Amino acid sequence: MDGIKGKFMDLLHKQASRNHMKIPAMGFSDHFIQTVTESQKTGFSVATTGDGADECDQVDCSQKSDQEVLESIANNYFKADSNPAMYELQNVLANGVDYALIESTMLKLRTQHKVLSKKVLSNILEQRSACNVEFAAINETQKELEESLWTCRKARSYLNYAKQNLTTTSLEILASYRKREILKELLSTLQAIKKLKSTDVEVQKLLSECNYSAAISLLLNCKDSAAEYNHLHCVESLNKKLQETLLLTEFQLDTVLNEMILNFDMRKYSKLQEAYKLLNKSLIAMDQLHINFISAIHSSVNSVLRGYNDPNADENIKLLYEQLCDQVEADKYIPCLISLCKTVWTILSSYYQIVIWHQNYKLYPLDMPDSPDNYIQEKLRKGQSRIWNDILTKICTFLQSSKLNALKYDQFIQVLSVIQRLKKVGQEFCNENSDKLIETMQLQSEEFFQRYHLCCLEEICLFLDNESWTVVDSFANILQLPEFRSIRHSLRRHKSPPGMAAKNHNSLSVNNSPTSNNCDELVSVHSQDGGSSIYGSYGYFLRFSEKSSPFDGGLDVAMLEEDILSGIVDEASCYFSEEESEDDHKSKDYDDCSGAGNNGAGGQQLTVNNTTLNVFRCIGRYLQMCKLLHCISPKIVASMLELIDFYAYAVHEIFGKDAPVQMETFYSQKLEQKLEFVRQNVIPNIKIWPLNFSSLINNELANPDTLYGLSQRIVAMESGHCMTQQFQILQSYLNHLLPMQDRPMLSTYFEYICFMHDLARPVYTCVTSRVFDLPAILTMMSKVKWDVNHVSFQHNGYIDIMNRNVQNFAMRLEEIARDITIPFEQVWNSLAHVATRLLVEGFSNVKKCSAGGRALMQLDFTNFMSIFELISNQKFSDHRQFVDMFIKAYYFSNEQFEEWIVEQKNVEPAQYSNKQLTNLIQCVCVSDKRTRQKLLNFLGTTSTQNGSNLNVSFANTSTNANGVPSTANSNSNSG
Repeated sequence: MDGIKGKFMDLLHKQASRNHMKIPAMGFSDHFIQTVTESQKTGFSVATTGDGADECDQVDCSQKSDQEVLESIANNYFKADSNPAMYELQNVLANGVDYALIESTMLKLRTQHKVLSKKVLSNILEQRSACNVEFAAINETQKELEESLWTCRKARSYLNYAKQNLTTTSLEILASYRKREILKELLSTLQAIKKLKSTDVEVQKLLSECNYSAAISLLLNCKDSAAEYNHLHCVESLNKKLQETLLLTEFQLDTVLNEMILNFDMRKYSKLQEAYKLLNKSLIAMDQLHINFISAIHSSVNSVLRGYNDPNADENIKLLYEQLCDQVEADKYIPCLISLCKTVWTILSSYYQIVIWHQNYKLYPLDMPDSPDNYIQEKLRKGQSRIWNDILTKICTFLQSSKLNALKYDQFIQVLSVIQRLKKVGQEFCNENSDKLIETMQLQSEEFFQRYHLCCLEEICLFLDNESWTVVDSFANILQLPEFRSIRHSLRRHKSPPGMAAKNHNSLSVNNSPTSNNCDELVSVHSQDGGSSIYGSYGYFLRFSEKSSPFDGGLDVAMLEEDILSGIVDEASCYFSEEESEDDHKSKDYDDCSGAGNNGAGGQQLTVNNTTLNVFRCIGRYLQMCKLLHCISPKIVASMLELIDFYAYAVHEIFGKDAPVQMETFYSQKLEQKLEFVRQNVIPNIKIWPLNFSSLINNELANPDTLYGLSQRIVAMESGHCMTQQFQILQSYLNHLLPMQDRPMLSTYFEYICFMHDLARPVYTCVTSRVFDLPAILTMMSKVKWDVNHVSFQHNGYIDIMNRNVQNFAMRLEEIARDITIPFEQVWNSLAHVATRLLVEGFSNVKKCSAGGRALMQLDFTNFMSIFELISNQKFSDHRQFVDMFIKAYYFSNEQFEEWIVEQKNVEPAQYSNKQLTNLIQCVCVSDKRTRQKLLNFLGTTSTQNGSNLNVSFANTSTNANGVPSTANSNSNSG
């Protein structure tokens, strides 16, 4: 290390002496460099004393910093192939010999050399420590090399000794080892031959244990071993036998794979897939599996149909599937359909589990390019749609047979229930809506429902023909009927807004309590979603296996009700608990309903008769069909409305046409349209219409002792009120069942749901128009002298007769009220209508009337209305105003009277008839012929006989001992 340092310092000294500079080996400092430089400057300055430019250059060079001096060095000095001496000579002698330039250049070069040397020395001193470390590392490496050299020399000496003394022994050992290896190879060959010979037994044992992958692995290993020893004659024959065993094993694997279609076993299927993977036939096995599924569908359904055909038929005759369907008898139709569904469920369940298996287990690595798992997944996805479409084709062909039209309602509902479940199976299996199945059932259902609807109408006719028009006891709401049992919880989820049923006419009927129609109180609070099953919210494939199916239970009613609640139209999962009895459901539902009745209506039951109950039952059955046949729900809902309208039409035909007065003005326009719709569209389809109601009309409706069948009329009308109110409970649920474009039909119907109230006017008028002897009252009023000059304080005698008739009518109502609940408001309002129209008709017949006569009219009317309102315990402001306005018209001036007449003629509907206004004009304008003629001409050219007046018939009418008319069978005008 010291030698290297010495050589390096000698090199630096040689460079310094060349430039007349000395660099000390140690202790070199700036002070020493400055001293040497100054002495050199003195020597040079002797030659250049008189040159002022040289001195300036020397001063400039001394004033520059070391960095600037280093940067001023020309780049030519740093190039390896450059000649610095020649470079400087060329620069100095370029313009001739200039001593001053030579001196300044020499001074500049000395300064640059001094600064450069100083910089080099500084860098050397900075790197001295690193140099010392490096020299230490070199010394250590040299030491390790010396040790390695010693070790190699020692090893070579040992090897030389072994070579000379151990050669013979080593050769003997190697020979023995070679002989042992040869014997081991021979033993391995013998064992392999023995294994090949016993392979067949081992394979059969593994197959019997369902260990298919191990069997295939054993065969493949033995096949490879046989190929290795194929040069031996004994192995060649064993190889052929192994090939045959492998083929037989593959055939057995295909057989087991076929068994997976009807009896899926996950453990066996897993081992099958491992075996096919070892054979590199996973894709071929998947294709074969789909072929087996298609074949199983065709063979299974044919086998089921043959089991329900005639057992005596010739089995050798091969019938087509369509022929087998036609040969199924009607009484075996539903069991055969359920068996078909169970069979296809077994196939679908197996396929579904295969799909799930391949989703959970992968046969090949995920990072494998073009993995066969991708092909298998795609094949299974497409296979789902294909298999389901094949099944739909078979089921639809079976449903299109003529036997379906011969089923009864309950049987058809069971078919719908089965099809509904099958539709949900398809939805879960391959996420298809089964449009073909829906279309087939839609066609079949439309034909069946059209026929069934006519049967229901005729059934209602039979009830009407045998109706006793009495109240059915213990009826609280429609939900207690068995036909509505399956939709109680559906109504709870799709309930109408509270109070909807009583919103438009909360005083129309005695049954209209404020809370009697609140769906919160009418439906059960029991939720089947939470109490039936922990699997209620899961699909069929998770709740059932291939050994059980959603179609188990056959023809029992529980299956029907459960399936209606589980329809995919509106309920995801809603089932009756099998552990709950029907009494439990009733108790839960009826407790809420009775609570609502006690709070709102004093615990009174609803007024219904047998006919309305039958209408309710028909509506309940229609709801079941509507829920299962969502595609024809608009037609079914429209048929429900026809049932209600038909009942109203029948009640009108029975109880609304026997009044002794004209009834045209008692009908609203909407009511007339509704009755006309039934007359034109419903009645022509009923073969047994018209019914024979002569016995009821002649015995009850014409009997004054029973107030002309008032109790029967009340039961008929109040049952209709109850029917419309109860029907409103279903409004929200019906809206849910209807498509969006058909909901306006239902909304329009509910806008005029109070049509029974309008129908009550002509029905009750048939009774109230017979309370008074109309011709006799009019005759008595015509005999009164109305042109008196003084005001009388005594009313006329006809008022006493009318008051007596009202009293007798009130007493008869009290008797009837003991048996049934009477809608007093409607009945008394009808009687008030008849009485006020009777008075106006009598007042209009007056030819001459003075101011005293007008006061007498007001006295008579005031006396009658005070007694009438006292007896009825009600107020009739509209009817009072009707008569008051007619009487006060006598007091108008000519201008006011003329305006009043014009106003009355413009009112729609008109309050007073043309005849009444004409008589009033002639009486008021008796002295003013011009005004009278003007108003008469106005009436004659712009109006007809169409007011709300009471056109009384002057037929043979007598009054019994109670003051009630005994006969009134004419509908002619009074003239």
